[in-house]
Amino acid sequence: MHRKQHMKLLKRKLQKRKLLNRGQKQFPHLAKFLRTVSPMQQWQPVLKSNQNYQPGIKIYADSSALEAESRRRTLHDQVPSNIYLSKEYSRYDRQIGKSISKLMPTTDSVKARASELIKALDGQDCPRPIACRLFADKMISIVKSRNPTDKTFGKLAFACGYVMLLVTNQVPDAMDYLLAEFNKVCMYTVPKHLHALNAQARNTDYFRLIGYQEEDGKLQSTEKYLVNVVAYVKLYAAMVQTEIKGVRHPHGLAEGWKWLAMFLNTLPAIPATAFALHAFLKVAGFALHKKYGSQFMKILDVISRHFIPALKAQGSKVHPEAINNLQNYLNDKIYLEEPEGQYLAQQLLSKMFL
Repeated sequence: MHRKQHMKLLKRKLQKRKLLNRGQKQFPHLAKFLRTVSPMQQWQPVLKSNQNYQPGIKIYADSSALEAESRRRTLHDQVPSNIYLSKEYSRYDRQIGKSISKLMPTTDSVKARASELIKALDGQDCPRPIACRLFADKMISIVKSRNPTDKTFGKLAFACGYVMLLVTNQVPDAMDYLLAEFNKVCMYTVPKHLHALNAQARNTDYFRLIGYQEEDGKLQSTEKYLVNVVAYVKLYAAMVQTEIKGVRHPHGLAEGWKWLAMFLNTLPAIPATAFALHAFLKVAGFALHKKYGSQFMKILDVISRHFIPALKAQGSKVHPEAINNLQNYLNDKIYLEEPEGQYLAQQLLSKMFL
């Protein structure tokens, strides 16, 4: 009897090791995920960096994510932020901005805008780094120029995703500028979270640092801030999940999978991260489930058994909507439903590559 129990225990260990090894080969971040967040653990954020942005502020993020952010930011900042004011390059800024402003969630519009933008970025008159920064700034600022609370914004986000993929496929340098701009306007696209350790640290500079915008000389409300967080994450997720046959994606689903694992491994369960997580899953969850299947379901299980309970444990500090969004996503199995607007994929495939 003792020998049988020993053999069963040994078999379980071998099976677990096999699972982790397989996960490390196919999904390296999931292997780490399985080790650091087991069903028996209480969900806790992992502090990965001691970097201080200012006294009293700590950063929660994976070191590899911070390194990538820093590299992109260095490249991005080599081009002055006010370059669009230059007489020499303001024409290109207007040209790129005009093209993006005309983008609509239709295949004809996507193809036309992508063609115009590729031509603008690939021209000889404007240096590539400047053209890429102007493109990234205008592309991401669509959150400000359009109404992110409008029901059609989801469809528009998918259209943006296709344009970003088609452009960066022809102009690969543009992707780092897009990611740098995403990271600049919304820290959760890194993903990272900045935590103020005390009341003194929660000053105006801190709120600017985490992405609050100014309106009429005052910081926007938390409600408007969260609307922007959701919009930026949706836009990022739309880009990540976009796939077109025959088109290489420099930052596709594999990066989205990595982002999701790092997000849950390192960021705390708070209202802002809950809204960001739901926004990402709502847009990219269908594609991730389709590609990763049972492995994706394990991540959803962690959200159900650890992330959501951590939110609930905070009581009235967390708005019920932040919890209900995630709970409903899991209960209603929204990841099985193709998001509205993703239909552009089949149309693009049929019209461009078949």
